[in-house]
Amino acid sequence: MGHQLLRVDQRADAIKRVFLQNHQRLLRMVPRTAGDPNRLITIAFSTIALDADLVRCTPESLFGGVIETLKLGLTTGGPLQESWLIPFRDAKRNVMEATLIIGYQGYRTLIDRAKAVLDLHPRAVYAGDEFDVEYGSAPRVHHKPAWLLGRSQGEFVAAYAVARLRGGGIQIEVMPKAEIDEHRARSRAKDKGPWVTDYVPMALKTTIRKIAKYLPKASYEMARALELDERADRGAPQGFDLSDLDLSAVAALESGAEPVADERLSTLVESDAASPAPARSRRASTETPEQPPIFTTE
Repeated sequence: MGHQLLRVDQRADAIKRVFLQNHQRLLRMVPRTAGDPNRLITIAFSTIALDADLVRCTPESLFGGVIETLKLGLTTGGPLQESWLIPFRDAKRNVMEATLIIGYQGYRTLIDRAKAVLDLHPRAVYAGDEFDVEYGSAPRVHHKPAWLLGRSQGEFVAAYAVARLRGGGIQIEVMPKAEIDEHRARSRAKDKGPWVTDYVPMALKTTIRKIAKYLPKASYEMARALELDERADRGAPQGFDLSDLDLSAVAALESGAEPVADERLSTLVESDAASPAPARSRRASTETPEQPPIFTTE
């Protein structure tokens, strides 16, 4: 039975089973600095279960993306815009596949968490703003937004980022809209997902990606995020490692096995995934609860 012939609710139920079967493994993937791991897992599940196109994607691409975001300590979907799973059709294989895209806030989170710079400020520039930049031995940016000048904002014209380095000095990168659009045109996701729905945050993210190449190496997580994004732009395989994951629930469904009734799906979807995560104590960060509050096992 092929990926596309299964009912969406059957696939959603099988995806839920994979989350439940692998819950302990998923918990261990989340870095201690990322907050409550159950919250990240629940947001990832809800993002997939409530999107019919994602539910239709191959489990390898879905859970590969989920694993990567958990290892990075980022949310998958949701209001924070730290990362997205974008469905694409693979015409050669006649299947839907999910591609992981790291968001603007995701890069901010990784940079802040690694403490690679004192601070990093990306900004959007509009036609009504007063803007000037100088490079050379004393780089500087002058930016006064239109509303302070009593002008209308006008169209988006550029994005820039300023990083204050721990060793002193600053790094500045400015990207005019034409350069940002050239980058977008090379992306596999140029006509769907956040490039369509959240253009300015994606423009800011593109500027952060550019400046990150000139900053002190923040962390393995930052390097991995950049690699995943570059592969996503090219439409290349993202190199997911699924060796530790049990995907038998989806495999059984696709082979035609009758699913066993399980009423826990509604509990997962109805949980408030967007609520603030409780602070993790030192003890909680090193111990895995036997009965997590969302992924119950009874």
